[in-house]
Amino acid sequence: MDWLPSSRDQPDPIHGEHLRTILKDNGTAYQQEVMASYKLALKSLRVVPDRTIFSGANDFTQAAKDSAIYCVRMATLEVLNAQPNFWLDALMIYHEGNWPCGLLPDGTLVVF
Repeated sequence: MDWLPSSRDQPDPIHGEHLRTILKDNGTAYQQEVMASYKLALKSLRVVPDRTIFSGANDFTQAAKDSAIYCVRMATLEVLNAQPNFWLDALMIYHEGNWPCGLLPDGTLVVF
């Protein structure tokens, strides 16, 4: 399994730079929308206590929060491109209280 990204500097394993490139080529100012979504996600995740997602001594809560924030940014780009797909679907999984955490080699999404 490859973990889903949890840092804004990590490449999008689904779309690469495609979504940003389309928006840039069309002259669409997308940064403000992405930042607004990012801030809303940060605010909503403040209530999640440490050790919400853990295995033994390993606390995955911060990684899950960071992955959720990455997902929100990418879902925003999908919506702005009118191409709702993987990230918007993953965001719905988060909304249901689960953690989409990785991809198997065949592309299957792993959910905790």
